[in-house]
Amino acid sequence: MCIPMRLVALSAAAWCAGATVIRPEFDKQAAHWLDTNGDRIEAHAAGMLQNPLDGRWYWYGESKKTKDLATHGVTCYSAATVAGPWTNHGLVITQESITAPKPGPYVVERPKVIFNNATGKFVMWFHLDGHDAGSPLMYSYRYAAVAVADSPTDKFDFVHALQPDGIPSLDMSLFLDPLDGQAYFIRSCNNSYVGISRMTKDFLNTTGVISTHDKFEGMAIFRLLNGTYYMVTSHLTGWNPNPLMLFRAAGKTLDDPQWVNMGNPTGDKRSFNSQPTYVVRYTPKDASVAPYYIYMADNWVKAGPKGLIDAGYVWLPFNFHADGAVTLEKRSAWDIEKPFSQGE
Repeated sequence: MCIPMRLVALSAAAWCAGATVIRPEFDKQAAHWLDTNGDRIEAHAAGMLQNPLDGRWYWYGESKKTKDLATHGVTCYSAATVAGPWTNHGLVITQESITAPKPGPYVVERPKVIFNNATGKFVMWFHLDGHDAGSPLMYSYRYAAVAVADSPTDKFDFVHALQPDGIPSLDMSLFLDPLDGQAYFIRSCNNSYVGISRMTKDFLNTTGVISTHDKFEGMAIFRLLNGTYYMVTSHLTGWNPNPLMLFRAAGKTLDDPQWVNMGNPTGDKRSFNSQPTYVVRYTPKDASVAPYYIYMADNWVKAGPKGLIDAGYVWLPFNFHADGAVTLEKRSAWDIEKPFSQGE
């Protein structure tokens, strides 16, 4: 008899074959998500990769949000489906693996991994920060970092730390265009504006800023199969939640996207206590159910009594309406195979 699923990932003994339900961690009453060992999943500010070589999903994220930076790195989990169960592969980036112009320990945030077909490498970018010389501010270094691996669960080899295009970089993301294979780097430039750059063919650097935009963070770009670009973002309020912003591009390219602000898709001033980190396109097993897009976000300080150390996850399906509106509905549970069913 299959035990009802209470979490996105349960211990191996309790996992029910075929379970596909996701239960967002909206508040302190929510159950924390567990891996196949029964331990809490610690992979915050996620970057999600479906490996084109085997179809398996890989979830990269910031390790447990302890006060001791020396313990911080990038963790990797994998699963056959977005709903789990998630297997912990440990740290794929550690403090010791980082080589940068300044000494650590480092702030390691918002890891994103994409696969380069030409080189056969898994390429990771992340926000690398800490105390810069002469500054007491934790986020004064303002670098990005790049690492590569031959396998998605390997320890990644550090390539370099850089300020892409010579610009101080904070919150960041990657976007691999599903239609033409072009890779882009998106980041908060010195917390003054957002810049988008194309990446080099090997994905190890950028080639110059192609467009700039208002100041925001938590950027996640996705593109529909009809060619329309979207970007979901948040305001800059530290760890505290704020109203999301969803932009739709009126332009045809990211060189001149002509972003149109569609407002807050949650309709909630705290966006269900979430901040965006990534958006993935998911194709249900049932061919009669159309592919759709999943909003992946962090609940940084409202998912448990201890604040940041209890950070959790909020994943919801984007609902594209016939009138052009795009919304995220607050649902205590939903099925990845039937995302808009009212059964959960």
